[in-house]
Amino acid sequence: MTETPQTRAVDPEGVVLDMRALAEASASEVEAGMRPIVDGYAVWLDEQRVQAAQLPDHLRTEANAALEEADWVRSQLVAGLDFLVSDEEAMRCFAFMNRVMADQRDHSQIAEERAKDPDLSAEAAAEIVLSRGARAHSWRTFQIAFILMQLPGLCQPDLPRRSGDNVAQVELLFFPTGGGKTEAYLGLAAFAFAIRRRQGVIESPDGPLDGGAGVTVLMRYTLRLLTAQQFQRATTLVCAAELARREDPETWGSEPFRIGLWVGTDVSPKRVSEAAEQLAKVHGGFGHRLTVLQIQRCPWCGTRIGPRSVSVDEAASRVYVRCGDDLAECPFSPGGAVEEGLPVLTVDEEIYRLAPAFVIATVDKFA
Repeated sequence: MTETPQTRAVDPEGVVLDMRALAEASASEVEAGMRPIVDGYAVWLDEQRVQAAQLPDHLRTEANAALEEADWVRSQLVAGLDFLVSDEEAMRCFAFMNRVMADQRDHSQIAEERAKDPDLSAEAAAEIVLSRGARAHSWRTFQIAFILMQLPGLCQPDLPRRSGDNVAQVELLFFPTGGGKTEAYLGLAAFAFAIRRRQGVIESPDGPLDGGAGVTVLMRYTLRLLTAQQFQRATTLVCAAELARREDPETWGSEPFRIGLWVGTDVSPKRVSEAAEQLAKVHGGFGHRLTVLQIQRCPWCGTRIGPRSVSVDEAASRVYVRCGDDLAECPFSPGGAVEEGLPVLTVDEEIYRLAPAFVIATVDKFA
């Protein structure tokens, strides 16, 4: 048995990692805040070249191969930052990403505080998170660096390393458990939401692509428990994206951002009628398992969610899950700002028809 120690890189001097600051930053301010990452990586790489040159022959070959790959990473960092600060739409989507990621981070922590202390109000939990300042909603250096590398590919469908005559490349993010991989891909998801909405219908080597609706992110897991855990976190991001969209539908489109959980047999209902039957049995006191309800707490405010928070409109063929806040202070509660409640779909029939922006699935469902 081998234990992998927790990894935490030293932040370069002058780097800006505060998501809220980056959401409000101009192109020149983003350039100044991100450049230390690019320059710092180049300096580190030069130091590794010096060390590699001193290695024995049988080790130097491997070291040089690793350095060649690292130099490709450096070139992608440079290209990503240069592209971002020179492209108006990329900057707009970068601001959107940082705004919704900051909201996601803050509200995830609010929900966590209330889970630890059931008597804690949403306002008191928010005060605790607010007291943490910028570190409550800041990137780790490797997260924002990874995102910078992917921005040209997300914005340009005809980029050679994404499509065309070359085989599309997959970027692998390898980091120990608890190191922050989830935040990195959630950031990319938020950026992808935004750029697809802004670009609308565009031409690609595979034909016209319409980003105004449909699935943007498809995630596949092997373990159902892990799937459920990631669903809760990703739902908070989608809640943040939907609230941002509702504030400015002219910019981000009229189609709601939603998330779907697409999992194997007996884990979630296949049809709305099945969900209605389950709900009727629960309300009738038969103690039936309500598989349409896949979250126990509101991802936005941390209020408990139970069967009474679920309703079925068979005429509209919809299942609605709302926050359990009786005072309607949460935007996703009954009477809150978002009429349909939490933007979650857990019934196969709804997922096929509404094609949510984010879909989390398990391997057995694909099989």
